[in-house]
Amino acid sequence: MKSQTLALAALAAGALLAPPPALADANVVLVLDASGSMWGQIDGRTKIEIAREAVAGLVGDWPAGDNLGLVAYGHRRKGDCADIETLIGPGPLDAAAFLGRVNALNPTGMTPLSAAVVHAADLLRASEQKATVILVSDGEETCSLDPCQVGRELEQRGVDFTAHVIGFDVADPAHQAQLRCLAENTGGRYFNAGDARELAGALGSLAAATTQPALPPASASLSAPAQATVASWIEVVWQGPGDEGDYIALYQGDREAGYAWLEAGTQTVRLRTATAAGPFELRYVSPRRAEPVLARQPIALVEAIAAIEAPAQAMAGSSVVFRARGPGNAGHWVGFAPSGSAAEAHLAYAWIEADEAEYRLRAPAVPGDYELRVVLAGDASQIAARQPVRVTAAQARIAGPAEGSAGGQVEVEAEGPDGAGHWLSVAPAGSDPGTYRQFAYYEPGTRTYRLALPEEAGEYELRFVLAGEAGDQVVASQPIRVR
Repeated sequence: MKSQTLALAALAAGALLAPPPALADANVVLVLDASGSMWGQIDGRTKIEIAREAVAGLVGDWPAGDNLGLVAYGHRRKGDCADIETLIGPGPLDAAAFLGRVNALNPTGMTPLSAAVVHAADLLRASEQKATVILVSDGEETCSLDPCQVGRELEQRGVDFTAHVIGFDVADPAHQAQLRCLAENTGGRYFNAGDARELAGALGSLAAATTQPALPPASASLSAPAQATVASWIEVVWQGPGDEGDYIALYQGDREAGYAWLEAGTQTVRLRTATAAGPFELRYVSPRRAEPVLARQPIALVEAIAAIEAPAQAMAGSSVVFRARGPGNAGHWVGFAPSGSAAEAHLAYAWIEADEAEYRLRAPAVPGDYELRVVLAGDASQIAARQPVRVTAAQARIAGPAEGSAGGQVEVEAEGPDGAGHWLSVAPAGSDPGTYRQFAYYEPGTRTYRLALPEEAGEYELRFVLAGEAGDQVVASQPIRVR
């Protein structure tokens, strides 16, 4: 799917949630994912741009006396799982040179995130200092290695090594689990960062825990609802030290299911609950302390009320009107997906903006078995309601004269599915569906159209073209000779 990976290798001891006092002169390597998926966007900005900004913040706050190196992968060649390069060896930081190398990276290739972690670990093996990798990945390993197994093997080497992992815009629960396993198998910590602010916060928190001295014990308190709906927003009132890197997290057992950074000068924070119902615990976490959990409060999550009322059958490309119920204004959505597909899979969709509303979506263009779903977004997407929909073949027609004059116009009649985006065209006979000389959008309810003919004489077709997720499809056509 995608993958951005920043890895910081640093002198640190143990997992983030139980750090010892940091040692002087930390030896750190930042491994930056420059694979092709880094051109993907979040809130209108490319992920590589967001990563550069986060790294600039990291460099700007980097402690004097701590070394910082740079490794990148996927930045030189497509399809090459060996494209991993040490750009700057661990040493005293030259901020301008460091950022110059980061800003010059051009995302291109594969995502060998596991090999990149091994590369960073090997780079630091010569040092007798402890080493920590912080891996920020926007997706899955694409070069055959198993991140979980790599984590186990690194830990078994006997090297004092820790890998912290930041999943950047990772929606797939299986990919999150893969990254989490890599971190936990080396005694590290996993964060899921969904945007620029969360990425910068995670990098800053991990860097502080890696390079700064441990803070003295402290106390905190939390106040939040005792019960909440899954995948909803809650407000947590907190009292505590509010140090850089502190956050409120939601846990189910030992597994984190969401978190929010604390901001200085505030006493409240909004946190989205998990998508699974059951008993959870809110925690105030201060990573730089020997006892990092400063406060706890239990919270029970209950199922959301969700439902769909929709027709059981629809024509391919047609407009389907249905009603759906689900939590509004929280990033959840309704949409078509292939039957049996993962919760993240979708074709046409719409955001849920009210607890109950009517929706109109275009049916898939390819006949088959589909579902309309209410999907709750969060730590792991969850299908809260679904209804099967059988999509049948599109029925369409287009009729006009058998011939016409070059540069002239012809009148045609057309009927077909009433979904948006379908079109009528004049195209060379036998050409690809997307080819046209003249076209007009199909308007449901309008049967008669005037189409201009090409200036060149020859054999052409009048076409009804169905738009959809599978590309353009010609579902009806008629030959026409242009004289």
